[in-house]
Amino acid sequence: MNRRRAQPPVSQTPEARSLKIVLPEGLSPEQRQRDAAEYLADMILELRNLARSVNLHTIMVPLEYAYYEAFGAAHRIEVPEGEIERIKRLVRVGEESNHRSG
Repeated sequence: MNRRRAQPPVSQTPEARSLKIVLPEGLSPEQRQRDAAEYLADMILELRNLARSVNLHTIMVPLEYAYYEAFGAAHRIEVPEGEIERIKRLVRVGEESNHRSG
């Protein structure tokens, strides 16, 4: 059976099997977190699929939540500097426009 298996993050070396993660040169702490979160998401998804395949729903549901949390951490989107303020300005302009027309 040829199934896709989750791979350890780049920052995980064979010497670091005791959960100690080694930070390679040039890899930021944020990237290391994302690599680890992506690895965790893959592993949790496999566990969730196993639980689902044998109808262990009480185990499957918390694994589903854990998967979404890990996936979200792995694929976090960074908001560009100044973008939040620009959106707030647009909201204020929209609200002012609604008050004038309404």
